[in-house]
Amino acid sequence: MRRIICLLFLAAGVVRASGAPPSKGAPEARTTPRPKNVILVVGDGMGPAHVTAARWLLGDKLQLLRMPQAAFMSTYCADEAVTDSGAAASAFATGEKANYHAISVAPDGTPRTTVVEVAHANGKATGLVTTTDFWDATPAAFAAHAKERYEEAASIAKQMVASGTDVIIGGGIDERGTAPLPTPDELKAANRVMAKGLAELQATTAPRVLGVMQRQDDDLEDPAAPLAVLAKWTIDKLSKDPDGFFLLIEEEGIDSSSHSNRTDNLRKALAQYDAALGVALDFASAHGDTLVIAVGDHETGGLRIFQTRDKHRWRIEWSSVEHTGTSIPLFAFGPGAETFHGYIDNTDVGKALLSFVGK
Repeated sequence: MRRIICLLFLAAGVVRASGAPPSKGAPEARTTPRPKNVILVVGDGMGPAHVTAARWLLGDKLQLLRMPQAAFMSTYCADEAVTDSGAAASAFATGEKANYHAISVAPDGTPRTTVVEVAHANGKATGLVTTTDFWDATPAAFAAHAKERYEEAASIAKQMVASGTDVIIGGGIDERGTAPLPTPDELKAANRVMAKGLAELQATTAPRVLGVMQRQDDDLEDPAAPLAVLAKWTIDKLSKDPDGFFLLIEEEGIDSSSHSNRTDNLRKALAQYDAALGVALDFASAHGDTLVIAVGDHETGGLRIFQTRDKHRWRIEWSSVEHTGTSIPLFAFGPGAETFHGYIDNTDVGKALLSFVGK
C-alpha cells in the first residue's frame, strides 16, 4: 500500500511539473452561441458535498436543479496542488494558471488581462458583488493585479476603485480590514460614487458605484443586505446597457463557515447562495440571451455526508479546516452552456468567459 501511495504522489508531481494535459470537456466557446450577458455565480469553498448538502437542505426548491448543463472541474494552481481563492479566481478571470495567493498575474508578476477588462473594452457593463470585503480574492482577480493578495490588499482596493468596473459591492463599511476605504479624491478621480449600506445603494443613480456593506460572515442569520437583493439591484442596473454585461456574484460565507466547520452557518450560506442564483436564473429565463454559470472555486473543509441509524436522517462531518484539492461541479444555463461538459479545468472557464465577452 505504501508503494502505491508513493507512486500516486509521484505521478501527481510529474503532472504538476510538466503541466496537466489539456482537458477534453471544454470545446472552443466560438463554436457555440454567444450570450449577450454572462453571470458567474461563485460559491467560495463549495465542493460536491456542499452541493449535495444543499440538495438535502433545500429539496426541490434548489435553484441548481434548473440548470441542465454540468461539468466537473479541476482547481489546482500554478505552483500548488491545492489552490487558494486568489489563484482560483485568477483562472476564471484570465484563463491562465496563477501562483498561490496571486491575483491575475503570471508567475513572474506580469499582469494578465481579465474578463472584466475585456468586457469593459468592448462596451459591456461590468459588476462585482460579494458578501466579503470588496477587495477580497475573488472579486479582486477580475479588476486588479498583485503577486501577493494579503501583502498588497491596500493596492488591490485602490486598483479596483480606479478600474472601469461599473458596480463593485462588498464589505468594508466598518473599515476593519486590511484596506482603507477610498478617499473623496480617489472616488472623484475614478468618477465613482460610494454608497454606504443598502439604502444609500438603492438610492443612487450614479453610473459607477462602490457599495460598501457589512461583511456577511458576521451576519448570516438576517443580513442587512442579502446577496439576492444586491444581485437583483446590480442586474437591473447593468442590464440597461444595450451591449450587454458581465457580472460576478460571490457568496463567501460557504468558505468561512467551512474553514470553521460551522454547519449551522453553512446552512445559511448555502441558502443565500441559492437565493442569489435564483435571481440570476429568473433574469436569464426571462431573457434568452443570458448565460448563468454556478460553480465553486475550490472545496473547503473536506465535507462528508454520512448515513445514520435512522434511514430518514443524515449527518455532516468535516475532515479539515483548510482547502482541499477536490474537483468541483459546475452548472450552466442559457446560450453557451453547452461549452461546459465532461471533465474540465478552471482555466477552461476563464477562456470561455473571455471568448464570450470579447469581439
